[in-house]
Amino acid sequence: MQILDPKGSFLKNLILSLVLLGVSSLLIPAVLKQIDDRKAIDQQRLQDELSRQDKVVDAQAALLATMAADFWAYELYASDVVISRDERFGQDNWHQRAVDAYYLQSGPLLGTMRAEISTLLQLAPQANYDAFLQLYEGEISALDSCLLELMKIEAASSGTPQPSATPQPAGSPQPSRCVASEGKFAGATWDTLATSIVHQGLAGSLDREFANLAQAFRLQDRLADAPQMPTPES
Repeated sequence: MQILDPKGSFLKNLILSLVLLGVSSLLIPAVLKQIDDRKAIDQQRLQDELSRQDKVVDAQAALLATMAADFWAYELYASDVVISRDERFGQDNWHQRAVDAYYLQSGPLLGTMRAEISTLLQLAPQANYDAFLQLYEGEISALDSCLLELMKIEAASSGTPQPSATPQPAGSPQPSRCVASEGKFAGATWDTLATSIVHQGLAGSLDREFANLAQAFRLQDRLADAPQMPTPES
């Protein structure tokens, strides 16, 4: 018959408890450190994501502002060339000044506008890029080609442009037309271009596309769905 030694059992239990306590004192800090490290990593990732979203929003706002300024600047130069031919406004040499400004400004401005459209590929949905590309190629570039052709014909025929509002007598030559130009304004005259401006043709297109782009750039819903920064208590 085996006799149990109460003192030996107590000693074994004490040693076992001390061992467990020592192991726990080593493991618990290691586990807590892993938890803290994971929280720090997650928090840093969240901060990086929020920072990236802020940069995207800032870039979108800047692009929207610069594109609007450039596109409307072109509309102003083009409209100025067409409207200034009407003698009813009574400003001497206005048309020639408008033509000179168009020749000086339109080329670099059109290049900048096309580059801005390419930037939309990085910051806007594909649909907005396609819409602005269509606007540029189908309307703005076509208007530029027609204006350049009409101004060239005008310069070759006379040093003083004739107002478009002046009635043409019977048997007079037909008004100059955009014959070489293609697209929306093929066959257009100064008068038809003036009608398009009066009816807000290009201006209406700009209003529509920039309204759509501004709507696409609103990221409140996406930001609302993003995870929130944890508070110190959490």
